[in-house]
Amino acid sequence: MASAQARLRHEQGHGESGLVAAERALAIDENLAEAHAAKGEYLKNNNRFKEALAEIETALRLDPDSHAVNNFAGRLAYSMRRPDDSIRYFGKAATIMEADFTSAGMLVSCYMAIGDTENARRAARRTLARVEKIIAQEQDNGSAMSFAVNALAVLGEAERAKAWAERAMLFDPNNMNMRYNFACAFASNLHEVDAALDLLGPVMEKTGIEHLNWTKADSDLDSIRDHPRYQAMIATAAARLAQAKEIPASPEPT
Repeated sequence: MASAQARLRHEQGHGESGLVAAERALAIDENLAEAHAAKGEYLKNNNRFKEALAEIETALRLDPDSHAVNNFAGRLAYSMRRPDDSIRYFGKAATIMEADFTSAGMLVSCYMAIGDTENARRAARRTLARVEKIIAQEQDNGSAMSFAVNALAVLGEAERAKAWAERAMLFDPNNMNMRYNFACAFASNLHEVDAALDLLGPVMEKTGIEHLNWTKADSDLDSIRDHPRYQAMIATAAARLAQAKEIPASPEPT
């Protein structure tokens, strides 16, 4: 429950944070690795990185082969701009669960962040293969399609990537997480700045503090950080959240 709540709040900007559920689970059994990882996700979402690291380290010690724990560890490392760590954890999560296109897809971004095009393309092919299996059964799976678009972009199939994005937007136009992932692909690998900003705008109008913090750290958006439209979106979102008393904590990615 804690994991689901944390992920939904990150993606939708509202709902339970996951902290209460995680702490209830730990009160029952303090050796539950996934409960520590879920608490770490909550702390990461709020830029409390030192505390998040402690929870993730505990989770990894308790169950180093847990898919969820490695996925959360990868997300924390990615938020802290530690690509070598995120590659290790996402790589293990993707190996543990063969259907996991999310961890495989995140590996693409991690490798691109360090300029390792060869491994990025290898991860992109694996992501695409996993997504295609899912899409064959769930044609409207926006989350899967969003990772496919970035994979196709990295593989040099720009027109196919754009066609998939257009198709996905028809199926699921209100999926903000999908729209955000498309913005990342258009900014980082399709190199279409205006399209990326057009996609990102509606997301920033609704985003919660958790997703705003992720956006500020996401290496896929580095190419548009200095763009006036991007800066205005971030400033407006931060002001809205401050007014709603969801003031972001100062990041400490060290």
